[in-house]
This record gives sequence, C-alpha cells and structure tokens, in this order.
Amino acid sequence: MTLFAEKGFAATSTREICEKARVTKPALYYHFGNKERLYTGIVFDAFHEYLKELDRAASGDGASQHKFEDVITAIFRFCQCHPEPTRMVFRMALAPEKESPVIDYLEMAEADERLLARMAKDALEAGEISCEPIELAYALIGATRFYMMSFLVTGQPDLTPTLASRLVRLIFHGAGGPLPTDR
Repeated sequence: MTLFAEKGFAATSTREICEKARVTKPALYYHFGNKERLYTGIVFDAFHEYLKELDRAASGDGASQHKFEDVITAIFRFCQCHPEPTRMVFRMALAPEKESPVIDYLEMAEADERLLARMAKDALEAGEISCEPIELAYALIGATRFYMMSFLVTGQPDLTPTLASRLVRLIFHGAGGPLPTDR
C-alpha cells in the first residue's frame, strides 16, 4: 500500500511490491491475480472501513450540528489513522485516466456527500438549518477535503475533534459573529 500511496499505480512495479511484501511473484499472482486486483482490493477494503466509520458516527443522538461534528471528526480520524489509502484515493481522483485501474472514484467520493446531504435534509426538516441541504453538504465536504489534503501533503493541521467542531460551527453559524462555545 505504501508504494501505491507514494508512487501511484502505474509507477509501482510488481517487483517492488514483492520486495516490499517479502513475497514471490507467484505468491502475489496466486492470491491477487495481478497488480490491478491488489490495488483495487486495497482501495475497496479501505473504502468499506471508511463507510463503516462514517455510519457509526452519523448514528449518534443529539442535535444535527453535533452529528455533523462527529462525522467530520470520523473523516479526520480515518485520514490520520489510514493516510496511505486516503492518499491513494486522492491520487486516483486527480490522476490521468491511464494512471490507475478503473475504479469509480466519483461514486466513492459521493458516498460521504450523500451522507452529509441526508443529514442536512434531516436538519432542515427539524428546523435546525435554513439553507439548501446539498449546499451545506458541499461546503462541509469541500472544507474537510482541503484540510485532509493539507494534512497528507504537509502533516498539518492536526485533524482533531476540535478542528472538526470549529469547522462545522463556522459553516453552521457563519463568520459574521462570535461562534458559540464548544460543547
């Protein structure tokens, strides 16, 4: 996974993978078939783990703002705990078409957008927000992805629950006045 995250799919050779994993090429081919299946397996395994974390965070009780804070915290935590698959997904999304195997990364990216949009729709119906749900979802996911990319490239900022809370509060309450205190 490290090689794919650092170099990308096309630039990573089967020989390098085998050396890093300390396995033979026949063993790699026996278990995965080829480099592409290994790559897609890594991506999909990480993606399913990511979705489980988000669903767990979204299933909590409380006000919508706190649920959003929990979900953004879960996204940040996944990025910090699993930087390599996160980096692979960003690399795949931004790479030329022939750079990596055909994976519907847009479908993957839309999974958290759909979750946030559904949460925003619930918040609108509960009278907790007054904006278009999809606009709130896009604002949150856009800012969240910016912080994730910055973390993956520079190691900063620290993707803490406090940062997630501040981000959600900023988007919920705007920049026009004092933000409410932490929970």
